[in-house]
Amino acid sequence: MKRSLLVIACALAGVLASPPRAGASTREDVTLTTPAGLRFTLAVVRPDAWTPESRLPVIFALPPGNGDLNMVNAFLRNYWLEEADRRGYIIVSPAVLGSRLESTAGGVVDTVLAWLEDNGGGHDPARIALAGQSNGGRGAFHVVRARAGRFASVVVMPGGYSGAGSLEMLSGKPFLLTVGERDGGWVDLTRGTRDRLQAAGAEVRVEIIPGAGHVFPYPPERLFDWIEQTFP
Repeated sequence: MKRSLLVIACALAGVLASPPRAGASTREDVTLTTPAGLRFTLAVVRPDAWTPESRLPVIFALPPGNGDLNMVNAFLRNYWLEEADRRGYIIVSPAVLGSRLESTAGGVVDTVLAWLEDNGGGHDPARIALAGQSNGGRGAFHVVRARAGRFASVVVMPGGYSGAGSLEMLSGKPFLLTVGERDGGWVDLTRGTRDRLQAAGAEVRVEIIPGAGHVFPYPPERLFDWIEQTFP
C-alpha cells in the first residue's frame, strides 16, 4: 500500500499545481457526509452542454494514491476532463481512499448521486460509468459490488479485487482492466480479477500496456469509445 502511494505521488507530482478546468466546463467542490458519518469532498465537473433538463452521461471517478483532492485533480486532468467536456459528460469524483471503501462504498455512491439529483440533475442514471486508478481501481470493485445496478460499466487503470466476497452480482457487466506490463503484482491482480469476473459471467476486456509501469498514458478517446459501447 505505502509503495503504491509513493509511486503514484512521484509520478503525478508535476501536474498537481491547481484544480483543473477543461474547455468551457465548470467545476464545483462540495463537502458531503454519508448517513454513516463519512465526510468527504466531491468534485463535480459539468460540461458546457449541461442544463438541468439535459440527460448527460456520467463518469464516477475514484482517484489513486491517498485519494485526496490532488489525486482527484491528477486523475481527472490526465484522462477525463478534456474529452468529457468535448463529448458532454458530467464527472463526479469523491476524494476518498478507494481501497478502504469496503464497508462504506454504498453510502458514498448513494450520497454522491443523491446530491447530483438534488442539485440540478441533468444526468442520465442509465449511463453512469465507474472508473478508478490504483487504490481507486481497488475501490471500484468495492463500489460496484455494493451498487452494481448503478453502473453501466467499469474501467480500472489498474485495479482489481482480491477479497473473499462473491462477484456473482457482476454477471453481464462490462469491465475494462488496464495495467502496465512492468507493474509486477498489479499484473497478477489484473489477471486474477479477470478470471474471477469471467467465472461470474461478467464481460471482461484486459489491456496490458507494453513497457509501462504503474502510471501509464492511455488515449482518452479510447476510454470514452469503449465506455459508450457499453451504454444502453
